[in-house]
Amino acid sequence: MRNKILYVYTENLNFFYRINNELNRLNIKFKILNIGAKLPFHSSLILTTSEDLQQYRNSNKNLNFLIYSKDDNFNHYILKVIAAYRIEYKNFYSELTFSIDPGTKHIGMVVFLDDYYLNSQTIYDEKAFIMVIRDYVDCFQKNNPKLLKVNLKFGRGILQITINLIKEIYQVFNNRSHLNLYLIDESKSSKIKIQDIKKRIMTKHEVSALILAFRNGIEMNYANNFENIRQNKFQKLNTMDNKERHIEEVNDSVIDLRNIIEKVLNNEISLSKSIEMLKEDKNCL
Repeated sequence: MRNKILYVYTENLNFFYRINNELNRLNIKFKILNIGAKLPFHSSLILTTSEDLQQYRNSNKNLNFLIYSKDDNFNHYILKVIAAYRIEYKNFYSELTFSIDPGTKHIGMVVFLDDYYLNSQTIYDEKAFIMVIRDYVDCFQKNNPKLLKVNLKFGRGILQITINLIKEIYQVFNNRSHLNLYLIDESKSSKIKIQDIKKRIMTKHEVSALILAFRNGIEMNYANNFENIRQNKFQKLNTMDNKERHIEEVNDSVIDLRNIIEKVLNNEISLSKSIEMLKEDKNCL
C-alpha cells in the first residue's frame, strides 16, 4: 500500500470537508479527483461515497475504493482509511495489538494492525480508554467472518492504574476468545529519549508506549491474576537481563533504536521483526 496514491473523489461537500480535515490532521497526503475526470490507471486508493460511486464506470483492477455511506460510522471509516494507507488495503484484517503506557493523568497508546503500525494517541481518563479500545475492535471486527485476535500489552509502572484497566478489559471482553493480555516491565522506558523521528508528532506518553511494544512480558489470565501482581511474583519478565544497568548504557544504543522506530513507523518492518532485531542488542531497551 505504501506505493499507492490516495485520492478523494466526491461531490459531497460535507464528506469532503470532514475527510479533508481528518487527512490533514493525520498528515496523510492526498489528491483531489473531480467528478467526470479520468481516473488514474496506476495503483491507487479512492475515497468516495456510495452516491459518487454511482457515477463511476471503470474496470481498472489497480483501483481500490473505500466507500462511505451516510449511515456509516465516520470514525470507523477513518480507521480503515489509515489502515489501507499505512499498511495495506484488505477487506478484513486478522489481529490488533495495543501497547499501553498507563499514567495518572495520561494513557499513552500505540496500535498495530496485522503486526504493522496503525496509529498512536494519548487518552486522558480510564473511561475514555475503554471506549477507544472497544471502538478499534468494533471497527475491524464488523462483518469480519473470522474472530479478530486482540493483544494488549500493559506497562506495570503505576500498578493500581494498570490493574484497574485490566479489570475493565476483562469486563468488556469477558466472553471473547483470542484475547491476550500481557504485563510489561516499564523499567527505564521513560528515560529513553527519541528526538526528531522525521518530525512525527508523538507525545512522550505515546513514545513510552511504543518502547513497551518492543518488550516481551508475562501473559495475564485469571489464574495468575491480580494478587500475584500485588505480591510482586512477576519478577522474571523477559525484558532486561540486568536491572542495575546505568542509563548511560541505554543511551549508547539510542541511535540504533531510533533507526528501528523509523522503520516501524514507516511500516518498513513489522512489530515482530523489530522485536527480533532488538533482541540482538540488549542495551537498546
